[in-house]
Amino acid sequence: MWNGLKIIDFLALAIKALNDRKMRSLLTILGITIGGGLIMGLIASSSGLSASVGSQVGKIGANTIIIRAAGANFVSGGQSAYQLTSRDTTILQHMPDVTLVVPYYSKNVQVSLGGQVQSGTLYGIDSKYLPTLYNGLSLMAGNYPSVNDPTSAVIGNGVAFPVSSDSQLISVNQAVSMKISGVGISNGASAASGSSTVTFLVKGILAPYGSVLFTNIDNNIYISFQAAEILLKTPYYSGFYVLIDDPANVANVQAAIQSEYAQNVNILNAGAIAGSVTAITGQMTIFLGSIAAVSLFVAAVGIMNTMFVAVLERTREIGVLKALGFKRMQIMLMFLSEAVVTGMIGGITGTGLGYVLSYDLGSALPGLGSLGRGFGRGASAAATSSAAPVFSTELILFSLLFPVLIAVLAGLYPAWRASRMNAITALKYE
Repeated sequence: MWNGLKIIDFLALAIKALNDRKMRSLLTILGITIGGGLIMGLIASSSGLSASVGSQVGKIGANTIIIRAAGANFVSGGQSAYQLTSRDTTILQHMPDVTLVVPYYSKNVQVSLGGQVQSGTLYGIDSKYLPTLYNGLSLMAGNYPSVNDPTSAVIGNGVAFPVSSDSQLISVNQAVSMKISGVGISNGASAASGSSTVTFLVKGILAPYGSVLFTNIDNNIYISFQAAEILLKTPYYSGFYVLIDDPANVANVQAAIQSEYAQNVNILNAGAIAGSVTAITGQMTIFLGSIAAVSLFVAAVGIMNTMFVAVLERTREIGVLKALGFKRMQIMLMFLSEAVVTGMIGGITGTGLGYVLSYDLGSALPGLGSLGRGFGRGASAAATSSAAPVFSTELILFSLLFPVLIAVLAGLYPAWRASRMNAITALKYE
């Protein structure tokens, strides 16, 4: 309280003063809203992307690398100059620090059932290793097919529960047909141009899992490694999962593989990809955040200009107040309160704008999981949450209070000028 005036009185006077010059105040608040909203949206969306990438690395593990032949399509098992065979399994197994080598086949397929056709990826792999390769992966129903079972499959949750259907489309012990293109590779020749339709018995259904790096587990159909070898009629693998004993040794193993195969293979290192994405995201956030900060600076200049004009317009009012006994501090607080109210309104509206923008930016900057596009219930959930923005308490407080700080700093000098006016000179001002 200052000579009978309470803080609430200063705020009420500030709101009245801003209301007297609505358009000027609205434009000033708009500048703060845009700058604050951009900063919050960028930080929240980039934090969400980093969290998404970290989550995916946690699923596959930072000690796992994926190897495929250079030039081959990662999900189609296509041809390339170098072919991966059982000989490569032996080479990789004998490398220092390697604890497990799991070869796999992969092929794009069309799953047909009940008049519906869905796109997915068929994997031929020893299914007992799936929970080891993907942390937290589990069955919702049924069992994994045995190593020597050539007729059974385990399907991803999105295959059983497609988005296009309101209910479960495929159940355990149900037969499903799959159309596979380019079956019949032999002696390194090109893939056949025709296609083949095969039928498998669903032995199990995976629980919803989502995306990991460049594949969506909910889209996949897994059959035994031997069944894929017979079906695809090729000794050439699509790739390998290689597990290393310690994440600290991943770089050494990757260097050894690169030395052995030169440019014949591509290596996907989950930890390295996550680090690269995080670094790029950080740089992008700093760059775009700087642009947003410029918006706030421009808004601060607008506040200063508005208050200078207000001081000139209210010169006689200031003289009257001084003649009535108002102190310099009271005059200063009157004008500073206008800056505070402007910053508060801009901070609140900017936080709301940033909340909306963060989701739009999150969809424009998708996580790695979005590269494995889904068609099912689990896939849909993964897609919408892969880059969901992260709103921390610190970020929200920053978004609310930083515009107030900017506004106060911008209004300090005009308020000080107003408080230093000579009462007699101010009363004579026309």
